[in-house]
Amino acid sequence: MLALFLSVASVFGWGGDVQIYPGQINTFDVDYDLDTGTMFVAFQATGEDIIRLYASTDHGTSWSEVTTFITDGFMGTTPRTDLSRIRVIYNAGRVHIFWVDSLGSLNRSRCSSTGTAKGSSQVSAAAVPEGSFSVTLDLDSGRLYAGWRTGAGALTSQIIRFSDDHGITWTDHINWPAGYAGSLTQSLAYGPGVSNHLYWAFGTEQFGTPEELQYLRFPSGGGAWDQSRQMTNNAYANYDPRVAAANVDDSGVWILYNRDRGGHEIDLMNSYSPDAGVTWTIQDSPIDAEDGIDEYIADVKFYKDHPNSYVNMVYIKDDPAADPVRQAIWMYASTGDPSWRGAVVFSDEDIQPWPEETAPRIVYSPGVSASGGGVVFSYFGANGLYFDAPWIPGYTLTVTIHGSGAVVSSPPGIDCTHDVLIGDEVCTVGFAPGTAVALTATPIDGVDYTSSFIEWSGDCSGSGACPVVMNSDIFVEASFGALGIPVFALGVPASQEAWSYSPVESPVKQPDPANCRPFAIGDLSSGNLSLQVGLPPFSGGVDIYLALQSDAIASGTFYFVDDCNIPQPLSTVLPPWKTNVTFTDIDESLWGDIPLSDLPSGLYNLYIAITPTGETDFSHYYLWATYFFGSMI
Repeated sequence: MLALFLSVASVFGWGGDVQIYPGQINTFDVDYDLDTGTMFVAFQATGEDIIRLYASTDHGTSWSEVTTFITDGFMGTTPRTDLSRIRVIYNAGRVHIFWVDSLGSLNRSRCSSTGTAKGSSQVSAAAVPEGSFSVTLDLDSGRLYAGWRTGAGALTSQIIRFSDDHGITWTDHINWPAGYAGSLTQSLAYGPGVSNHLYWAFGTEQFGTPEELQYLRFPSGGGAWDQSRQMTNNAYANYDPRVAAANVDDSGVWILYNRDRGGHEIDLMNSYSPDAGVTWTIQDSPIDAEDGIDEYIADVKFYKDHPNSYVNMVYIKDDPAADPVRQAIWMYASTGDPSWRGAVVFSDEDIQPWPEETAPRIVYSPGVSASGGGVVFSYFGANGLYFDAPWIPGYTLTVTIHGSGAVVSSPPGIDCTHDVLIGDEVCTVGFAPGTAVALTATPIDGVDYTSSFIEWSGDCSGSGACPVVMNSDIFVEASFGALGIPVFALGVPASQEAWSYSPVESPVKQPDPANCRPFAIGDLSSGNLSLQVGLPPFSGGVDIYLALQSDAIASGTFYFVDDCNIPQPLSTVLPPWKTNVTFTDIDESLWGDIPLSDLPSGLYNLYIAITPTGETDFSHYYLWATYFFGSMI
């Protein structure tokens, strides 16, 4: 099968991914305040027994913690560190967070938008399978709904409960025997109309195996269902339905779901009703069903403001040939034009595709100039929480690490590590315009070497702090070198390359010759000069030349150190310090400690050159230059 995008304009990007939280997470969910545009995300970090609530009051540019909730349940049960589902609803100044405690009871924790007025209640004292429950809100009445299936077998129940007092007490809307086996995943959604509706989609084996999807519609105010339909009828497994209705009276209704054709063949499917779920003009139709690639639904949501005919969705495309491989794709549709269009691959890195409890979530932020919603998501491995949206600017900070070290940023965003000498690590993250970012470099030692930070390059320089301001895309390189026994060899010079560097106390060896610091002067604060030469092995034979020059001794005269460590004035024949050096590590001192006070005051230049063995015309070389000042005390 092929992808069936209708009226799609593909783009890559939006802005840079804005980091909400840097650590690994178990699960999360989102919602927003229609009046202020404040967005909320509730999540559990891996290893913690609390739920953290974060908020953004500037449309996603920055995020901060509002409060935390201990996961000890309504009656003081053992706190949980392994939540796999959280659901969030914001309404009337309250954030409601739904989760299952260690006894299996479904709980609701709540607080104000600023983290005060905290409280909790039990939605169900009986056990609720964690992967089953779904929640929604009747925007007109403020009624909260929670629905679930008590188990996957035929002798289980399907339950929907509601609360008309902001979640304090709960009453059954339905509680009936399932009658047939089926998957746990349920999806509830509110839809407005002449009579407001509650839409419900779930999997069941009522129509055969593998299970098919069923849809029911209830009056939101209560009563029996008034619409029922088998939504799929094929030989494949159909699962994980997501239902949403546009926020206009008697609007379009979409049900999006996954179809598993076996192997690497999960397809994204949908059905559409133009009249609030009475008739279905699109049924069991592919949105994206490309052979050899998995596509599966993550989230679909309407916009809370009435009337609004649009819905947004995000799905995951797992394509081994793409970059990133695991893409999150945002699209939109509307009542009257139900085709999914405007596709955007927005994440800067591979996103977390599975389990679905860390899959991306749609969230809106009223008051921004751009249309549509944004997305909260996690990188592959459930690493971190990030936000991106059409209104997030595209300034990115890219850090490249050479050698063994780590670079982190403040505010959080860059957390880049490369713990081997050879090769590079590149990390990129987005920041809002004008954000002041400070980068910090930390060496990482290996088993047989000690790492040392050398310097910044690119949009930073020196070896101290690296502050940048995000008024454009920023590119920074951090170079680390190894002190001690190297585990690499430099290539023989194949061209003419030269580098100069600030004085170092100890030689620095690095796989890239541009980052080597072979001539060191020791700790001058001691009052002594201690010249040291440190070079890694070379992959072939080389000759090494050492030279010194200072106008304080003899203006314009270069002295070359011969193989007896005796400085010789420049002549027609340049004496090499060492010849035909190959796989030999160089770590030597010259002349011991020299009191700086014994040297004429002035600038002293130090040079070290490497040429292929026997080459005297210097047509190929590495040349390093550094310096020190005499008479320092």
